[in-house]
Amino acid sequence: MKKLRKFVLKNIFLTAFFLLVCICFLFHAKKTSEFAYIGLNTWFEQMIISLFPFMVFMNLLLRTGLSVTFIRPFYVLLRPLFRNTPDAVFVIFFGFLCGFPLGCKSVCSFYKQGRISKNNAEYLLCFANNIGPAYMTGFFLSVIHPPHSALAAAFFLYGIPLLYGLFLRYTLYRKSLDEEYASCIRQNQTPATHSLLSALPDAVNDALSQIAMLGGYMIVFNALRIVPHLLLSDNRICYILSQSLLEISGGLLCVDSLLPEGILQTLAVYAVFAFNGLCCHFQSFSLMVPLQLSGKKYMLHKTILCSITVIFVWLYEMLK
Repeated sequence: MKKLRKFVLKNIFLTAFFLLVCICFLFHAKKTSEFAYIGLNTWFEQMIISLFPFMVFMNLLLRTGLSVTFIRPFYVLLRPLFRNTPDAVFVIFFGFLCGFPLGCKSVCSFYKQGRISKNNAEYLLCFANNIGPAYMTGFFLSVIHPPHSALAAAFFLYGIPLLYGLFLRYTLYRKSLDEEYASCIRQNQTPATHSLLSALPDAVNDALSQIAMLGGYMIVFNALRIVPHLLLSDNRICYILSQSLLEISGGLLCVDSLLPEGILQTLAVYAVFAFNGLCCHFQSFSLMVPLQLSGKKYMLHKTILCSITVIFVWLYEMLK
């Protein structure tokens, strides 16, 4: 009976929410289109150019089985630190070099193929699925203009997650990953199973699907910004918070334009970037949920990482 009541209440809430969204879309179509355009424009000018070639390249490496060969030079450098499998190091490399959603995509691909354990997959998702450097240089630094150098911003946004991953490796995940690491040393890596020419069409099609889905999510979640715009515009803090929760680009623009310059704006900018927004998380969930990877753990560690980033930025500002 309790479960039935919960189910009914959930359906009523979702129905009311979708009805509200439809009303906002219909009666405020122009403003909704303006919000949606922000997502479309960011996707077209930043994401396609910076992510699509990497998506094709990563898919080729996965489909041909050459990921182990490709990552070997980097594995020599990262193996003593992370003491993990070559596939896990491949995820870390692409997750930090290319950013979301390739970090999550590679985790799910390797787990689905049985090349990493569920525990290792959830560990990697804790820190290796962030917004990429191309977005940081193309939008964050050039449009938002945070009051720090590119080097300082890179440390806050990528150095801290990397250190957090090392911390988790030798604390919470130490025992399980030690066993998986020892097991991978004893096993031989499987050779490539597909030729480059036969893998290329599927790699391109898969990348097209991924980049189209990314654009769709960005447009929809930016369009949803009309709801807090209509309901919360009188409360600046709630307005900024709700906009930032929905989508990172819109949230950063709100923080930049609505908060006065100073430490509060700086902290808010880094908090929005570190959290990534529900738009990114829902895309990750679409890959994780079919494989029964824990979304709760993912969100918990995202929240912890966001908090740690804000604390480090605050300390940096206090010591300047």
